[in-house]
Amino acid sequence: MSAGFVTFSVDDGHPTDLRTADLLWKYRLNATFYVPARNAERAVMRDHQLRDLSNSFELGAHTLNHVRLTTLPEGEAKREVLDGKIWLEDIIGRAVTSFCYPGGKFNRATVAIVEQAGFLGARTCMLNLSNFPRNPFLWGVSTHACYYSPLVQVRHALLEKNLSGAWNYMKRYKGTTDWFRHFMTSLIHVGAHGGVAHLFLHSWEIDTNKEWKRLEAAFQAAADMRELNKITNGELFVLSTKRGVWENHQPNDQRQ
Repeated sequence: MSAGFVTFSVDDGHPTDLRTADLLWKYRLNATFYVPARNAERAVMRDHQLRDLSNSFELGAHTLNHVRLTTLPEGEAKREVLDGKIWLEDIIGRAVTSFCYPGGKFNRATVAIVEQAGFLGARTCMLNLSNFPRNPFLWGVSTHACYYSPLVQVRHALLEKNLSGAWNYMKRYKGTTDWFRHFMTSLIHVGAHGGVAHLFLHSWEIDTNKEWKRLEAAFQAAADMRELNKITNGELFVLSTKRGVWENHQPNDQRQ
């Protein structure tokens, strides 16, 4: 049987990410926090908070100003991607190799820009996926910790040409609108068949919806599945560049 993995990604760099980090640490789970330098929509963590967070978790780039890259001229999009990477590397004092498209918006040009900037891989918001992608700059996720109606789920998948995600949503996840149940299904599927159970979230969204207890329950359930490898997005990106390695990867579900 192919190896199974579980990973978490937390978007936007909001100060409530620190509460999410505490819960992840409680259950000895790895995660990647995607952080922009600025965000016109809401607050972001301060530099010293990012440095502290980077001592325990991977930090990934999320552009300089959290803008949708597909709305920008090519030159400006390049600056957003590269300057966001340089800014974060300067703060934490180490290389940043993981990227996440703001708003999940990407196209062929933005994917090329991210690859040329020196990242190893990039995460999208394509849902209901647990496979290793052919293109490491088009990583999907299994679950978003947020409510979606079935209509929105299918529409989202069709707009992104994520036909596998639409099929999985109806067949594997039975059209559920409950993100916690959705993620539990993903964990069980990956435990049985291999692949990646990937939950992404916005801490500010969890806080707004008062779902901290459910998030902790999701973390605990993942931690209890000892057969699954708990790794960062960046570690997944590295494995995906080494053909065949991940299939024979031995379990290592305890943080050091």
